Amino acid sequence: MQRIINGFLRHRIIVVIAFAMLTILGAIAYPQVKVNYSFADYLPKDAPSVIALDDMKASFDAGVPNARLYAEGISAVQAERLADDLADVDGVDEVMWLGSVVDTKAPVEIQDADTASSWKTDKGYLYQLTIDSSKLVDAVPEARAMAERAHATRVTMAGDGVTTAEAQGSTATEIVLIMAIAVAIVVGILLITSHSWFEPVIFLIVIGVAIVMNMGSNIVLGEISFVSQICGAILQLAVSMDYAIVLLHTFRRVEKEMPDATPVEAMTETMIRSFTVILSSAAVTFFGFLSLTVMRFGIGVNMGIVLSKGIVFSFLSIMLLMPCLILMCLKPLNALEHRYLMPSFSRFARVSMRIALPAALAILIAAVPAYVAQDRNDFIYGSADFMQPGSRLKSDADHINDAFGRSETWVIMVPEGRWSDEQAVIDDVEQLPHVTDVTSYITMAGRAMPTAIVPGNQLDQLISHGWSRLVVSMDVQTESKDAYALVPEVRDTVARHYGDDYRLVGTTVGTYDLRDVVRADTGKVRLFSIGSIALVLLIVFRSIAIPVVVLLAIEISIWLNLAVPYVTGDTINYIGYLVIEAVQLGAAVDYGIIYTREYLDQRRRHGAREATRLSIQHSAITILTSATILISAGFAVWRIASNGVISEIGLLISRGALISMLLMFLLLPWLFRISDWMIRRTSIGLGLRDDRQRDDRQSDAQPDKSNGQSATHTTHPTKEITR
Repeated sequence: MQRIINGFLRHRIIVVIAFAMLTILGAIAYPQVKVNYSFADYLPKDAPSVIALDDMKASFDAGVPNARLYAEGISAVQAERLADDLADVDGVDEVMWLGSVVDTKAPVEIQDADTASSWKTDKGYLYQLTIDSSKLVDAVPEARAMAERAHATRVTMAGDGVTTAEAQGSTATEIVLIMAIAVAIVVGILLITSHSWFEPVIFLIVIGVAIVMNMGSNIVLGEISFVSQICGAILQLAVSMDYAIVLLHTFRRVEKEMPDATPVEAMTETMIRSFTVILSSAAVTFFGFLSLTVMRFGIGVNMGIVLSKGIVFSFLSIMLLMPCLILMCLKPLNALEHRYLMPSFSRFARVSMRIALPAALAILIAAVPAYVAQDRNDFIYGSADFMQPGSRLKSDADHINDAFGRSETWVIMVPEGRWSDEQAVIDDVEQLPHVTDVTSYITMAGRAMPTAIVPGNQLDQLISHGWSRLVVSMDVQTESKDAYALVPEVRDTVARHYGDDYRLVGTTVGTYDLRDVVRADTGKVRLFSIGSIALVLLIVFRSIAIPVVVLLAIEISIWLNLAVPYVTGDTINYIGYLVIEAVQLGAAVDYGIIYTREYLDQRRRHGAREATRLSIQHSAITILTSATILISAGFAVWRIASNGVISEIGLLISRGALISMLLMFLLLPWLFRISDWMIRRTSIGLGLRDDRQRDDRQSDAQPDKSNGQSATHTTHPTKEITR
């Protein structure tokens, strides 16, 4: 092994060139990766709403209206001209307005007042647009500009397509800003916790290379979700930094232990010593992220692949590229060394020990209601919370809702020609609560009118390929309780006349199916993530009790994090709920491993109480550094992201990292102490000291003043971080 590593390091120029070429390829490929902002596209292909949407697109070459445009200050003539102009916008498949349901040339007195009020106010006209999801970014602003050119005094737009277009347009800028802030925060933290002003440069190069390779390699997936695009890089940066810190500080310690060794020999020893530590940390994080791939909901699968793949690239970059860079940059690393800026954590450890019992009991008592509360949150399952409070999107949506009421449009497709059944469906659906209008061939032309004499451009939107299309308008808010209640009612109503031979399409209809899918995914994600990580911990520590203790502390931190929205009365997107289960578990278990290794090392030489104190003292800087990076990165995402779902995930990550860090000092040490006897009886080859010796009280009377260093030599790589 030593000869292989030694030879590898002697060809470090070739290694660096190889990684540079892969990075360039990743940078070229990254802009070509398509980003998908639709939740519906990630539903299982056998979901009823997906089948219905596919059939409607195949038959009518159009989808469901996904945008509302309100043009104020225009005349009837200008309104009709604007309808034609909007239909000519590239990406707009269909336009519905007052002229689609009544004869606008007829006197106002003979028009149906209720129908007209759904499309017109004294100030202006409302248009419903069906926009191709692949052309939203260009079509939405073009439609807005078209209305402004029609001399509208005010133009407002709302709807799922508008919020998606806004999210797509702002994502690229936000990613750059988030990463810039995150990098600045990371550099600041590393400068405080490092021994050389040049260390952050090494760290950022290595992690940056891993991120670029990972994001560029997403091109093989065809496309990635917007969640993966925004969160992937920031999470990889925050989670992977531990591995780089361990490697560099292990190298510094080996240099002091082997003063006569050449740099290559010292790095060879470093790679051998740190391999198991870094591999075990990377493995548990990898499986935590990989647990998302067991979901039927495609966004989870996509994010699981992107994040777990990122851990692999980070591991390879740190174990292969970083040793070569360190050897090539020894002069600036040594020349820019500075004194250690962090204080001793001995007092921190003593305080943690004093409050451990009441804090642990309080946490355990809070864990029970937190577990119940985190599963009773008020969830949102789709894109309804893309809009941030106070944004232009929110104010525009509120303005349109004030003028016309909340509205959602669904489409029912039934077999063509069964006019009596179709009329019965129309009559029954119109009687359902919140249904304001049903537009179909029958309501437009009457079933007695032969289809042959209906203009082709109108007929194609109502009857095509053996299907008759019914457009249902409702005064409900998307993804509201009323909207969800209507889905089974409409399905049951149509099924009474057509059995299973019908299709129902709509935003809330798709979200209704999404809700069923992601709810079923919850148990699978938990089982896979906890089971796989427990197995890795079992293998690494050769203990049955240690995985139980570590995972208990981490699971409680997750429950506490997810219980906060319930206590505050806030809604939470279910995607964030599932993602944080895997992300917080994958990140926090790394803190658990750091503490566990330190505790076992100290426990071989001290009793349980003294080992606990020294473990907190020596592992504090490593855990604080890693957690602070993740807290800061999540906070940056929360404050900057305009997409409500992404912002919410950032808040969950930041708060989760903070809670996990606190429990690593207040709960996990106490759990290790009270379960010490069980750990010794369910473990193999740990070599823990017999706790009957009386060194604890003496140790407490003589606190360690080594600024984080153990008095006895240890080969644990993370110990050197606290020098």
